Amino acid sequence: MRNYLMIFLIPFLLGNYCFAQENEVLTFSHGPYLQNVSETGATICFNTNRLVVPGVMIKSGNNDFELKVSSTDGLVNVGNHIHKVRIENLKPGQLYEYKLVAKEIEEYYPYIVVFGDTLISKSYSFKTFSTTQKQVNFTVFCDIHDQATKLAKYLDSNAIEKQDCYFLNGDILGHIEEEAQVYSSFLDTCIRKFASEKPFYYARGNHETRGKFARQLKNYLDLPDNKYYYGLTIANTRFVILDGGEDKPDTTTVYAGLADFDNYRLKELEWLKKEVVSEEFVNAQFKIVIVHMPIKQDKKNWYGMAFLAEHFGPVLKESKIDLMISGHTHKNAWIKSNDSGFGYPVMISSNNNYIEAQVNKSEISIQLKDLDGKIVDEYVVGKR
Repeated sequence: MRNYLMIFLIPFLLGNYCFAQENEVLTFSHGPYLQNVSETGATICFNTNRLVVPGVMIKSGNNDFELKVSSTDGLVNVGNHIHKVRIENLKPGQLYEYKLVAKEIEEYYPYIVVFGDTLISKSYSFKTFSTTQKQVNFTVFCDIHDQATKLAKYLDSNAIEKQDCYFLNGDILGHIEEEAQVYSSFLDTCIRKFASEKPFYYARGNHETRGKFARQLKNYLDLPDNKYYYGLTIANTRFVILDGGEDKPDTTTVYAGLADFDNYRLKELEWLKKEVVSEEFVNAQFKIVIVHMPIKQDKKNWYGMAFLAEHFGPVLKESKIDLMISGHTHKNAWIKSNDSGFGYPVMISSNNNYIEAQVNKSEISIQLKDLDGKIVDEYVVGKR
């Protein structure tokens, strides 16, 4: 009798569930947040709860809004989840106003598409970068380890209005188990505080490689060439973002045979060798490397750091970078050029500090701040 009732109730319950889904009001679930902003392009990411054609209305100055949509392989992108609208052919150093657009698809057949409501967000704005900028201001966070309240506290004392961009320098998450964690651990906080109008760039840490959802992290980011290592030019500065991978050997038991970071880092190394001879790198007045695990010579280096020091250190030394910014050790440290082993200074911030920095035509100024925004230390790196 019990089995009979369950067979009878299941279609009824599923029907009610589908009815509830169909009658759910179309909303923007998360976002927007800026990714991969450059001199001439930007990606605007957001999330909806229903199947839509995602778009962005954008304009500059007194011009009219223009609708932009993204397409892949000739098909305009549609979805009911994460949306990434890439906008190209923008002008350097230009302020843009934008609105999200979501055009609901109620029925989707091969030759008939029935559209529903169109949802339009409020206005936001962002500015593209330019090599003519006199300076660049940026903030670096690391080792948050899922503590969104800590990130929010940092941002409460951060001079958001002065920042050009943010770098999330690894271990922002402790390990990644599900989608909800990506939003609750950092993304929703970034959106609420700055990310709708100031971009952030992600440098993966060793903890972001862990957990069953780690392979999906890229879905929530827009990375140049879809890689965790890339270069970025802002004003007179070339930023090189590196992925140090895991901190232990691939054969470590807890990785269960699912790690292949030695091969991965060697491929990254080949990219780095090309990056440091590129026109963008060579012509930049300042070169700053953002990497979670510091690349320095030290007999106490763990496996991952030792690997990076052996293979990446000599390349960075030869390329004469001006500064490396790292985390990972959970201890503040300023390693002078003569002490790093590779001729460049290393700024390491702990899991309870963050960095505000400014680059102008003659120097890099760094402020290390605590949870309350108090300046703990200050450093200056002059032009080589």
